[in-house]
Amino acid sequence: MDEPASDDALPLQNQSGGDDSFLNVIREVLRVAVPLMISAGTFSIVLFVDRTLLLWHDGPSMSASMAAGNLFWVLVCLPVGIVSMTGAIMGQHIGAGDRHKIGRLLWQSIWLSLMFAPVFLVVALFAKQFFLATGQPSELIDLETTYLRFLMLSSVGIVLETALSGFFSAIERTRIVMWVSIASGLLNLVLDLVLIFGIGPIPSLGIMGAAIATAIAFWFKVACFSWLILQPRYEKIYQFRGARGLDWPVLRNLLFFGLPTGLMYVSESGGFAAIVFRIGRLGDIPLRATTMAINFNMIAFIPLIGVSIAASILTGKHLLESGPARAAKSAMAALVVALSYASVWIAMFLLMPEALMSFYSLQEGDASTEQSIAIAKGLLFFVAVYLFLDTTQLTLAGALRGAGDTWYVLYSGVFAIAIAFTAGLTMEPTKTSPVDLSALHWWWWMITLWIGLLASAMTARYIQGRWRKMRMV
Repeated sequence: MDEPASDDALPLQNQSGGDDSFLNVIREVLRVAVPLMISAGTFSIVLFVDRTLLLWHDGPSMSASMAAGNLFWVLVCLPVGIVSMTGAIMGQHIGAGDRHKIGRLLWQSIWLSLMFAPVFLVVALFAKQFFLATGQPSELIDLETTYLRFLMLSSVGIVLETALSGFFSAIERTRIVMWVSIASGLLNLVLDLVLIFGIGPIPSLGIMGAAIATAIAFWFKVACFSWLILQPRYEKIYQFRGARGLDWPVLRNLLFFGLPTGLMYVSESGGFAAIVFRIGRLGDIPLRATTMAINFNMIAFIPLIGVSIAASILTGKHLLESGPARAAKSAMAALVVALSYASVWIAMFLLMPEALMSFYSLQEGDASTEQSIAIAKGLLFFVAVYLFLDTTQLTLAGALRGAGDTWYVLYSGVFAIAIAFTAGLTMEPTKTSPVDLSALHWWWWMITLWIGLLASAMTARYIQGRWRKMRMV
């Protein structure tokens, strides 16, 4: 029988004393999701600042950071996706009253993270060969290689950070995740300014400095979460110190539910990276314009990951604790919160493209940058359309994962990107002149098609309801 816990160690319970009205459910979602949205938003701002500072330093560096950064995520997202299910499975353990099993589960995520280190090392060594093979512009290859190699220093850190933060999300201490992320973001900003541009005896490192700053910031988060988890109030309840060994049944269960999530991340990020590489073949200016538009999409979209995590944890928890009806209310409340947030950005993208893109005009006298800005303004229409679709699919996919329906999410994701990318390659317009944007717009339509198919698949599965009978523990 579990030892009584302090208020600081136990997850927060329904603060209404059992009131399951939809308004109260929304309050619960907001309580869990808002700190996670701020945490994820901090990460999106870090990426935005990284790329904007690189634009101010050197325009091609911004383009290179987009292509190499996407590839980096493709390389790390399999283990990140697997360990991201740690929080959802913990949520079901909490719903079932098995808090004593959480320490052992967290350790399996940690060991899994460390197992990928040799793979990341090999990738860093052969980075340049990959960029050469994908036909990137010659002026970007060395910059892309430098950025990826130094960014790989953070690869194990980002996987560990995902696993460790999942614990605090599962016990609904999401403010801890928020404050650590804010501190990490501020550290990254300071390091960016120092390392990209140089200060005093520290020389300007450009794109290398941006990658080093990011790596340090991720390992800072690992250190913070590790120190917090080892505090006595958590050790007493979740038993971390005595659960350090490998536990194959627990690891196997994590892999069964986490592997499809990781593979889904691979298919999504790999598909997006492949599209970006196709756009990169059109030249630096189309790629730079795409980077500008995607930067604003990141600021809008990445905080929604916090809502998706909240939907996953609360759906899984209530599925065991209160039953499918209450879990469904949590999923719908999360969708309402997510769409309410996204609608503000959609309105800005449609009504204020000039104001948004004027931010990049701070760098004057660069004809390439001005041309990229003009193209990027038109791309914000696509961003607005697929942000609505992405909000729907991300939130419902989070709810389905929380229940354990991870294999369906994988299959539908692979199917959607396969259709969109195949159609893109088959019917891609031929570029007839340097100012011909038909091929660029075509690939943006393919991105929209892909996300639309995903949104349809997740909505259909949620309505069908098979997830209501699933369990992960």
